[in-house]
Amino acid sequence: MTLDDTTPDSDTDNSRRRFLAGTAGALGGVALGGAFATPVLGQETDDDGEDDTPPEAPDNDFEDDVAILNYALTFEYLEASFYDEALDNISEDDLVEDGPLAEFGEPVTDSAYGYLETIRDHEQTHAETLVSVIESLDGDPIDEPEFDFGSAVEEPEEFIATAVELEDTGVGAYAGAAPFIEDDSLVPPALSIHSVEARHASFLRVLDQQIPFPETFDDPLSRDEVLDAASPFIVE
Repeated sequence: MTLDDTTPDSDTDNSRRRFLAGTAGALGGVALGGAFATPVLGQETDDDGEDDTPPEAPDNDFEDDVAILNYALTFEYLEASFYDEALDNISEDDLVEDGPLAEFGEPVTDSAYGYLETIRDHEQTHAETLVSVIESLDGDPIDEPEFDFGSAVEEPEEFIATAVELEDTGVGAYAGAAPFIEDDSLVPPALSIHSVEARHASFLRVLDQQIPFPETFDDPLSRDEVLDAASPFIVE
């Protein structure tokens, strides 16, 4: 199973009402509307030569809203499985006492592992909620694929580096798909997941001793770009 589309049987007003009732509390959200669809008006750069202009949305490769939700669900399955396997294999001592986080000192060493467990829980909740939303729209949630993360869920340094890449990809995936959501009621919850993924990415970047917010604007990723990042981990 990959990040393929799944088509719903119907999309009714009742299902939209069920969605709003069932997910508003679970995800929260700010009504940002189609913020990512703002067209680029000109090219500007700051004094460091960094592109200081909001990017354009990629091409729309999605059949409908359920296809977008299943796309997001596949990536949430991937992230949840990644953290679950890694934290089963890598202990707090592996990361903090003898591993890549040892040099940080308090308070990072006191809280980092617990925060990683919270990120895992977030990804699991995102996946569960997306399943509920798809079903409320009379769609069929995809089955969770089989993943193989290799040594990335066994070696502490590789785990942190891979987590950065996955979280950055997740941020770009949501930004790239959000402009194509047709049902306005789906936008605030989707973007609320997007903002949490961005918080995850910033935290992991700090742990990897990278700048937590490297660009003025993040690039939205196309479906193909996300597939390229995720496919190496998807066995079936």
